[in-house]
Amino acid sequence: MESWKKNFYLLLVVEIVALLGFQAVHPFLPYYIQQFGISELSDALMWAGYMETAGGLAMAISAPFWGYLADRFGPKPMVVRSMVGGGLAVLLMSLATSVEQLFAVRIFHGIMSGSVTACVILISKTTPRSELGYAMGLMQAAFMIGASLGPLVGGALIEGWGFKICFLSAGVTVIVAGLAVQLKIRDDYGPNEKDSHRRGGSFVGDIKLMLKLPSFAVLLVGMVLIQFSFGFIMPVVPLYLQELAGGALVVGLAGLMFALRGLTSAISSVFAGKWSARIGATQTMIFALLGTSIFSFAQGAAVDITVFSIMIVASGFAFGAIRPLTNVMVANIVPNDDRGKAFGITTSAGAFGFAIGPAVGAFFGAEFGFPASFYMTSVLCVATAGWIWWSLAPNREG
Repeated sequence: MESWKKNFYLLLVVEIVALLGFQAVHPFLPYYIQQFGISELSDALMWAGYMETAGGLAMAISAPFWGYLADRFGPKPMVVRSMVGGGLAVLLMSLATSVEQLFAVRIFHGIMSGSVTACVILISKTTPRSELGYAMGLMQAAFMIGASLGPLVGGALIEGWGFKICFLSAGVTVIVAGLAVQLKIRDDYGPNEKDSHRRGGSFVGDIKLMLKLPSFAVLLVGMVLIQFSFGFIMPVVPLYLQELAGGALVVGLAGLMFALRGLTSAISSVFAGKWSARIGATQTMIFALLGTSIFSFAQGAAVDITVFSIMIVASGFAFGAIRPLTNVMVANIVPNDDRGKAFGITTSAGAFGFAIGPAVGAFFGAEFGFPASFYMTSVLCVATAGWIWWSLAPNREG
């Protein structure tokens, strides 16, 4: 087996484990918040929105710096940092005694986490260009598999042993995954000192150079809009499920629903690379966004918990393709030596959009009702698809 493939498949397994740990707790934060005396669903929704916004802003600010370090010292240390640091944050969540402490830890988590981006940078630097679409799609499938197993395991742990045991177990799991990367994954790319000296080693200067690429700048705007749309609905989903269940804390059902959505997303992401190679990444992205819009509208129109759950699971077929397509588009636009910074910038842009989304979505849902949030998300996805088509499709970029 070629060395890059061995490294790649090992990283797939480790990232599945890490995402399992992260997603065993993250979808249930709106429920965990209620353990600190927050009884009204509208109040829990606002706190959940604030936490996601704070964590997203922290990631938006720190992501370009981590991307720069990935180019300067190699991507492997950033993978280890994201897993060990993120796992420590999850451990601290289990020790929180108030919603304010949980809020503070969520900010720390936003700064330290980001294993998805770190793994994408490592893969983009070590995978042959001809295999990049395949590798990105399969890596995204690993992300989705870990994300689907996490809620399933987390829901069972919470129902059986409570939130704190679940958070402790998840934190240890993520830290172990980070140590496995340090011990088992080879970083053949290494530090990028030569290129840093060639360009003057200027972090801000390198960012300015990439922003001058018209297609890259357009993609950044698209990332902000996409992640804003996803963030807008994120704190609403588990609480709307709870409302449809008559106020009951349906942790097990939520875990199963998120797990199945992760599975459909994984299936979609596997084929995303092939679709992009056949009809183009930009065109495939537009179809994925329009599909997400349709499913979002259907979720808002759901009249009972069964229909809502089915629509959530089915939506994975649409939005599961979006992230690998974005990664392929970035990799096609930006030279290999700058991909660490490029992915750091796109992560920052996406995190900024995602940071704003939950707070706005929480306010919108609390003021106008949960269904209205899904309708607005549908409109946002159509608007984003229109922006990308108008800006990139005529030039056939990506």
